[in-house]
Formats: sequence, C-alpha cells, structure tokens
Amino acid sequence: MTIKRLTGLKFLFLLVFLETIQAQERPFLFTFTAPPENYSSIIINYDAAYSSNTFEPLGHENIEQAIGVHAGFGESFTFFTKLGMAFNNKSVRSSQHIEMLMHIIKSKDNMVDLSLGSGLLHEYSGTNVLLARAVVGRRFSRWQIYSNALFEKPFSRDRDALDLFVTIGWSYQMTRIMHLGLELVGQDLEGFWEIEEAEGGALLFAGPTLVVKVPDMSWTFTLGGGPIIRATQSSQASLAPRELPIKENGYVIHAALNYAL
Repeated sequence: MTIKRLTGLKFLFLLVFLETIQAQERPFLFTFTAPPENYSSIIINYDAAYSSNTFEPLGHENIEQAIGVHAGFGESFTFFTKLGMAFNNKSVRSSQHIEMLMHIIKSKDNMVDLSLGSGLLHEYSGTNVLLARAVVGRRFSRWQIYSNALFEKPFSRDRDALDLFVTIGWSYQMTRIMHLGLELVGQDLEGFWEIEEAEGGALLFAGPTLVVKVPDMSWTFTLGGGPIIRATQSSQASLAPRELPIKENGYVIHAALNYAL
C-alpha cells in the first residue's frame, strides 16, 4: 500500500471520527470544572479578550490572545496548558500556563465533584508562579455549579507570599444549543483582612456567560464579560513589574472558540 493511500485512509478515518463525537461545552471562562462520566477528549481553545484596569488571572491590560489545550484522560486526570500573547503600547509579551488535576470524588449519590491539582504559570511580567487548585461543584441534568480555589506562590520578593484567587460559576441549559450562566471571580482576597496586602487590595469581577454549541459539530463558542471592582485599598503597593490597577475600577470582555478532537 502506497504512502499516499495510507495518508488518504488516515484522513478519511479522521473525518468519520470527528463526525461521530459530540462537542464538549466550555461552560465558564475562568472556572475549571470536572469532566463528565467516562470523558476522554482533547479540546483546543482560542481566546481573545479586551480589558481595562484588569488583573492577570482575568487577562492582560488591553488586548490579549491565547491558544490552549484542555485534555481529559478517563475519569482520573485533566491536563491544561495555555500560551498567551498580550499586546500593549506597541509591545508584545507572552505567558505560559500548565496544570494537572486529579479527580478525587465524582458527583454520584448526591455527592459533589472534587478535584485537586497543581501547576506553573510564567506571567507576562516574567515572574514564575507555583499554582495549587481545588475544584468543587456538581453537574445536574440541566444546570451546573462549580467553584475554584486557586493558591498562587510567586517567586518574587516584591509580591505577596501567597495569593488567593476564587471563582464561582453557575450555568443553566436554556436550549439544546445554548447555556446561560453567571461567573464571579475574586483576586487577592487576603486584602479583606490584611491592611498591608502587597498588591493593592482585593479585586472582584462579576459577569454573565453565554455558551452556544454548533449543532451536530464539535465547535462551541463562549462569551462573557463584566465589571472589575476594587473592593479594598491597601496601604502598600507592590514594586514588582506586574500591571495592577491602583484605584480605578475596570472591565473585561472575553470570547473563546472551542473545538473538541
């Protein structure tokens, strides 16, 4: 059998395979969820966002684009990696993000999903950050609710010793192809009880999330956005080259195109 014929058979097999799988939704933009039962797939994400007075877990100031891969391996592990590119004042910066989650408890018999994991983040500023994440939530027949607690340990003397980043996402299936939800995000929440929080104080985000599935295909589109509110003001400001809003509130508009392999 010739190489050309083998290549044609592989291409034909790929087309048949792509037609038989179902698209996996990305219900939230900033909140990780546990995979469905017997889930094994690879999802490629393209993200584009525009932000003003934002904080880095939500995005970068002005324009940001990113390519990510979200892979599930059976019922035990989820792998996530992302390469981000930020465009600001005629300069381009990059960031890299990698995480691995292990699923501890599945939502059977009225229990919740629980996943734990860790990873690394190389920020646009150049700072390396150690990550530890806990994912808890539950998926019902038409709606789901999940929360993440993300602990960040920056390798920088001018940053907080430990940052706390919390998200809550709720999503409801309106129709066969459309989900509507709400997402809440909190960053540097230690600013509520630490007067000298080193990065300017606690920040909050709240906004709707819309997910649209392309019928009978492997594409989904996720759109969200909303205001960013500086909830507290710290008496200390970080000297690190990380772009942080000092006093003003802001906003973020974020869209993602997702394709399941």
